[in-house]
Amino acid sequence: MEGPRLRRELILTVDIACFALADRRLHVLLVRRREVPFAGSWSLPSGEVGSDEPLDDAAQRVLSETTGLWGLYLEQLYTFGDPGRDARGRAISVAQYAILPSGVPSTRHRAETKLGRSVEDATWFPIDELPGPLAFDHGRIATYARWRLAQKILYTPLAFYLLPDSFTMADLRAVHEAVSGERYDPSNFSRQMMTRWDLAPVPGSRDRRTRRPARLFHYIGPREIPGGPDDVDEASTVGTHE
Repeated sequence: MEGPRLRRELILTVDIACFALADRRLHVLLVRRREVPFAGSWSLPSGEVGSDEPLDDAAQRVLSETTGLWGLYLEQLYTFGDPGRDARGRAISVAQYAILPSGVPSTRHRAETKLGRSVEDATWFPIDELPGPLAFDHGRIATYARWRLAQKILYTPLAFYLLPDSFTMADLRAVHEAVSGERYDPSNFSRQMMTRWDLAPVPGSRDRRTRRPARLFHYIGPREIPGGPDDVDEASTVGTHE
């Protein structure tokens, strides 16, 4: 009898940690909830999964319905299901993370963010400056998602989703530092990136900000972000820290 009752009360949701880089800082998108529980609190974009809806489709739909964003890179993160995490009943969340391309959150992209009926505000926050405790266990999910990004950036081309087509080595280092929360020695970092990734110099390039001659690069390798191994190979670590 315990099993059938649990199935009737089960709530299956998707919660999305949506990341972007702005001013060389990692930001996460939060929404202010209109509905109970946690009405008025900040949370990750979230919603229930339809009875015959694939999880990935549900994540795309929920992100679109709550923020207006669509077509982002999405990947399943982890399953969160501690009893008591949701006052409405036993709730299982299949958390996902999303990555927005270079330049977001910019004014133009913020203007394109449209609020759904279940939220009253949507704002980008630096990952290290969240507005107090988040609804449900979304603070835990955001922290775990940031940790996953810090692992995947070591062995996948994830950093290049957060960079413009042409970038300096300092730009690439800034992405790694923003995601990991650590500082890297410029010389060692540059040497490791040139060895690890297919980076081609951009002839006659100039710095985007100063317009002075600068050494810019373009990533020419595969752009797929594969699922991660359980253990990151030692050769995939970045060093040396400052």
